Amino acid sequence: MPMGVAASWIDIEGVRTRYFDHGSGEPILFITGGHYGNSMGASTVETWDRNFGVLGRHYRVLAVDKLGHGFTDNPPDNDYTIEALGRHLAGFVKALKLERLHLVGQSAGSLSVVMLAQTCLERVSSCTLVNSSTLAPGVSLNEVTASGCPPPAFSREGQRFLFERCAYDPASVTDDFVSSGYEVLQLPKYRECVKAMDEGGLRGRLFRPGLARAKNEALQWIGAGGLGRPTQVVWGFNDHSAKLDRGVALYQLIAAHERQAYLNVFNEAGHHPYREHPDQFNEMMLGFLRTIQ
Repeated sequence: MPMGVAASWIDIEGVRTRYFDHGSGEPILFITGGHYGNSMGASTVETWDRNFGVLGRHYRVLAVDKLGHGFTDNPPDNDYTIEALGRHLAGFVKALKLERLHLVGQSAGSLSVVMLAQTCLERVSSCTLVNSSTLAPGVSLNEVTASGCPPPAFSREGQRFLFERCAYDPASVTDDFVSSGYEVLQLPKYRECVKAMDEGGLRGRLFRPGLARAKNEALQWIGAGGLGRPTQVVWGFNDHSAKLDRGVALYQLIAAHERQAYLNVFNEAGHHPYREHPDQFNEMMLGFLRTIQ
C-alpha cells in the first residue's frame, strides 16, 4: 500500500482516475510533476509518501494521478494537451466537491495548480508551488538535467537515474520509490502514451505549443494579481533543472500582489525538497496552513 492507504477510483467525464484520499478536515490536494509519456522515467504520486500520512493527521489529504499519468486513463490523441489535463483536474475537484482547498504542486504540477486556481478560484484557500521549471519565468533545463540516461527505455535503471539526477542526496531515492515509477513504465497504456507523443509526433505538434501558451497565460494572470490567495514558493537550493533565481522571480511576481506570500529555500535539496527534508517540509506546511483563516 504505497501511500499507506488503498487507492480509490472515480470516473471524470469518462476517464477512469486513480487517487488516494486520507484523513479529515480541510483538503490538501497534491499535484505531481511530469509530462505525458516520458520513456526514461514516470512521475508518480508516491513522490509524496513522506508527507501524505503526516499531514493526513491534521487535514484531509488527496493525491491524484493526472490525465494520462500513473494509472489514470489516457486521453484521446487530440487531447494530449495541458488544457485537457487542467480540465480533468478541475473535474476531479468538482466531482469530490472539494472546498477550502489547499493546492500543493511540484514541478509541472505547479503550473497545474495555477491553471486550477484560474478556473476554480472560489474553491481555493492557498497555493504551494515547489521547484517548478515549468511555471517559473525563464528557460527550463529539464532536458539537460536528464541527459545521459542509460538505455534501454522503460527500464528500472533509467527510472533510478532520472530520480537520482533530480536529487541532492541519492539516498532519498528509495527502492520503493523507483519501483512505483517502474511499475507505471510497464503499463500498456503508458507505452501507448509514449508512442502517441513521440512516434505520433504529438509532443512537438500539440503538447509543447500548448504548454508554452499555458505558461505565458498563467504568468500574465499572476502578474495582474489574479492568484489572490496565500501562496508559498518552496525551492531546493541545489536543483539543477530549476535554479533558485527562477524561484525568486516567481515569488516576486506573486508577492507584488499578495501580502501573504512566502519564499522557503531548503539547503542541500534538489528537485524534491519534500522528500529530502520531509520533517522540515511537513512542519513548514502545517505552520503555513495554520496562518490561513
